[in-house]
Amino acid sequence: MYFLILGPLMSISSSNWVVCWGGMELGFFSLMPMLLMSNLSLSKEVVLKYFSIQAFSSVLLFFSGMMIFSFFIENTIISIMFMLSMSLKLGFFPGHFWVPSVVAGLDWFSCCLIMGPLKVAPLALFVVFLNSFPSFQLTVMCLGVLSAIYGSILGNNQTNIRAMIGASSISHTGWMISALIFGQVWVYFLVYMVTLFMFLLMMMKLDYFNAMMNLLSMSGLPPFFVFVVKINVLFNMAQMNVWPLIVLLIVGSAISLVFYLKFSYSLILSSKSYKSLYLYIFLMLNMMGAFFIFFFDGRP
Repeated sequence: MYFLILGPLMSISSSNWVVCWGGMELGFFSLMPMLLMSNLSLSKEVVLKYFSIQAFSSVLLFFSGMMIFSFFIENTIISIMFMLSMSLKLGFFPGHFWVPSVVAGLDWFSCCLIMGPLKVAPLALFVVFLNSFPSFQLTVMCLGVLSAIYGSILGNNQTNIRAMIGASSISHTGWMISALIFGQVWVYFLVYMVTLFMFLLMMMKLDYFNAMMNLLSMSGLPPFFVFVVKINVLFNMAQMNVWPLIVLLIVGSAISLVFYLKFSYSLILSSKSYKSLYLYIFLMLNMMGAFFIFFFDGRP
């Protein structure tokens, strides 16, 4: 756990590309024994699949990052290779295919680790890449919109709640990639991670009522905080006049709302008692997200 935290911190605080890449690999390899501690029967197969995909993306990332950040070679093929490695690391389109199957075979704590701390360093490197190559901003935004669409479609095809969370992660990562263009990614990442961690904690505690409320928050319904950060992204995209992409994001959210409501209905039917009373404070703060929209003017 110590190296899992140290790796991303070393990546985002170093100015040397080799050290940045080594910090991501340190966090990745420290995660492997923690994933193998899972009690689920599919854990060993899933860990091997996750290791193979991340090792391949690490090779692409090291080569393309060395060309870009160390030798300062501006080449379209190398930039596309860098974005492909980022898509495999973060799990957005076109490297999203592994997320639902991997998350479905892990326990809740392992899902927290994969979808949380290990995304910090790749997102930070992606911000540096887009600042260095602003010509790829529209391409990255299109990839984010496609991720939101594909995540919503994959989520409607899932019957396992863990696989559904993996599809939801694809969709929200698409929104984060779109927010990268405007510098709003860390606000979205923080709000989504807090909501996701609270949902996974409630699932571990078998408190299905609070889990249902956090799942509704992840859907982006208006009373919740995730709705505010999604509106933030849409307002900033409207200032760029990319209305087709805005329409596609809204359509993706409407499609994903179907499986969020379906699983929320299943959770509320499974709830028997309200155990975690101390978490109602977070629940009330979450539902106050609608009030913050009146103080928000859409500027980054």
